[in-house]
Amino acid sequence: MKWIRTAGAVCITLMLIAGCRLNEQEREAKEDITPVSSAKPVPYESFSLRVNYGDGEHNRYEGMYEKKGRDEKADIQDKLSGVHREGEEALDEMKMLLGELALNSRMPEREVVRQVLSAFNLDSHYDHFYLKLKKSDGEMTEIKN
Repeated sequence: MKWIRTAGAVCITLMLIAGCRLNEQEREAKEDITPVSSAKPVPYESFSLRVNYGDGEHNRYEGMYEKKGRDEKADIQDKLSGVHREGEEALDEMKMLLGELALNSRMPEREVVRQVLSAFNLDSHYDHFYLKLKKSDGEMTEIKN
């Protein structure tokens, strides 16, 4: 009789542990599928970047982000790597990059360029650089090199 009670207690304990692990795994899975676009605020209303590395379309990186009210859109054309992202995929990537990018009006232009190139993992030996952004507070920045 004592043996049956012990076996029953062990079975119940194992079921509880398994149930807790399943709940934990479900919670982690839900956290993993939360898109960046709904989790990370971006301090910019618009952001447009174009960097050329030589002549021709195949030597260019372009990234665009735009927010109007609750609507957001983004587009990435990385001709250097042959990658084109649009829709939710581009929005997630741009929001991740822009959420980490802390630019302000007191920064020298050279530092803004350096930080943008670093954030987007682009080479600093470019031929042409164009950045236009509008912060959420209305502050505009435009850089052409």
